[in-house]
Amino acid sequence: MSSNNIKNICFIGAGTMGCFNSLVASVAGYECKIFDQSENVLNERINNQTLLAQYLNQSNFFEGKDISSAISRIKNCNNINDALEKADLVSESIPENLNLKIKLFNEIESIVNKNIILTTNTSSLSIKKISEGLHPDTKFAALHSYLGSKLMDVVRGTYTSDQTINSLVDYIKSVDSYPLILNKEHQGYVLNFMLSGLLTQSLLMVIENKHTIQDIDAAWKDLNSSQFGPFGMMDMFGLDVVRQAWQEKDSDSFHLMYKDKIVDLLSQYTDKNYLGLKTFRGFYNYKDIDINYKKDNFAEIQKDLCVSIIEAAVVLHSRKIVHKDEINKAWIVGTNLSKGPFDFLSNMGITSYLKNYEEWVARDYISPEFHSLVRTCLSD
Repeated sequence: MSSNNIKNICFIGAGTMGCFNSLVASVAGYECKIFDQSENVLNERINNQTLLAQYLNQSNFFEGKDISSAISRIKNCNNINDALEKADLVSESIPENLNLKIKLFNEIESIVNKNIILTTNTSSLSIKKISEGLHPDTKFAALHSYLGSKLMDVVRGTYTSDQTINSLVDYIKSVDSYPLILNKEHQGYVLNFMLSGLLTQSLLMVIENKHTIQDIDAAWKDLNSSQFGPFGMMDMFGLDVVRQAWQEKDSDSFHLMYKDKIVDLLSQYTDKNYLGLKTFRGFYNYKDIDINYKKDNFAEIQKDLCVSIIEAAVVLHSRKIVHKDEINKAWIVGTNLSKGPFDFLSNMGITSYLKNYEEWVARDYISPEFHSLVRTCLSD
């Protein structure tokens, strides 16, 4: 069901996220157009969305929905003026380049009226910097989604009004998703910040020779009754993509102190073209998968895995990014798991957690800033 003031949506960029977001909107009954400068990309859109829907429906993401009709209703456009005609909402998912995005939004501003809401799906660029490149009257915000998830983040730009936020919240609810409104911009939003903690901690545990890849994944799946462990997730994302993300971390990035160690580990796989599921070999060999693990060390691994997830949650809470309950909710909705980081903390106990946390501090794998925030928050 459409929200009151949004009926027609223009999606800019027909890559994975543009395909996902437009499919979600079309399934919910919105009139959708998708723009891309590449005719080849547009020509592959229907096939890509069909494959994407098949993959997502392994977990019943679109259960009971007429996917074929939803895909066919989306209109391809290679002319931006045609794409923007009648649009009430614009969702941008072009490559992560600040100047490129600002240039695009400036072009859109010159075409549309001021009633249209412009949104970016960026996962790494500054919302403030993008918004300050726009006219103060432009309705702009971040509307950030996650592939295969019902969670959507909303972040204000410099001039974003409450009315714009409310319209986006109505839209998110209308596509059967959960709106997470951040009080202020935060690198990695909320879910990605915590997921980054889990994946980083997992890599460090292997680097430290504490546990094997197989043991870590098996312990995580046992803890959460989940389909994938951290290394299975990274194989799904693509190890080249994971390594590139680490290589591009700058001085403002979290976890920068162990960038070189993690890039070295990932390079042992990517240098052999072991890129994950897409090459049938990454951390696992998917042509001849053999997973051996020791169940007697699960409790120790699970405590170690929870170190950085809880740390990230406490940091988010300390920084007042969203309410504590919303942090837990973001994890549960975003990962489709039954427990959140504060549930892990409650089960473990603060005393036990801090003891385990300090062991990682001693390895210099916890930033002084994070350590101070966690100690202060959990000591209150």
